[in-house]
Amino acid sequence: THRSTRVDAGEDIAQAYSRNGFYRFPVFSKATLFLKTGKVQGDQLFNYNVLSGAMQFINQAGDTVDVANAALIDSIVFEKTLFCYNNGFLEMVASTDSIRLFKKNVIKIGFENIGGYGTASPTSAITNINSYSTTSNVYNLRLNQNAIIDETIYWSWMDYRNNLVKATKSTLLSLLSPAQRARAETYIKKEKINFEREKDLLELMTVLQ
Repeated sequence: THRSTRVDAGEDIAQAYSRNGFYRFPVFSKATLFLKTGKVQGDQLFNYNVLSGAMQFINQAGDTVDVANAALIDSIVFEKTLFCYNNGFLEMVASTDSIRLFKKNVIKIGFENIGGYGTASPTSAITNINSYSTTSNVYNLRLNQNAIIDETIYWSWMDYRNNLVKATKSTLLSLLSPAQRARAETYIKKEKINFEREKDLLELMTVLQ
């Protein structure tokens, strides 16, 4: 899934992306952190920084910092949302008894220089927006250049052994039981499911319940 959003110079880039800026949630909130060692932590306020791909928390000094050693994390559970770590944080959007559907948002930004007579002159460089995450507030971010927010959403299946594969028809069928597989094939053919469209994927997961 891909989308592009154009933002004029001086406008708020973060707010053009979402009302939460580049954060997943509007505020930092309590969540339970599960480590691969079995240790559980749940006494801090967390939020996911979509811009940098980092899970962040507020430390005792009141500073916003990235969770260290993210590869040691198994999952982090907010009130209604679960993230797991698999070469980056992925958000679970649906689940059945046998599989789970995850998504990962990747954001890049392209800049346009303002040329003569106020016209835009696109630059050739596409800069990962991560470079701005440590120096700017990800709720509000203004720059003196036109910008293109380029977002790609990657969809994945995960079985309950934590095997992660790209969300396609063939990978889905390989993870299902024979009864589920027959039901899924019939539905996919009838509804012409697009495996890049969130609405289609969510409806497919409902059928597999």
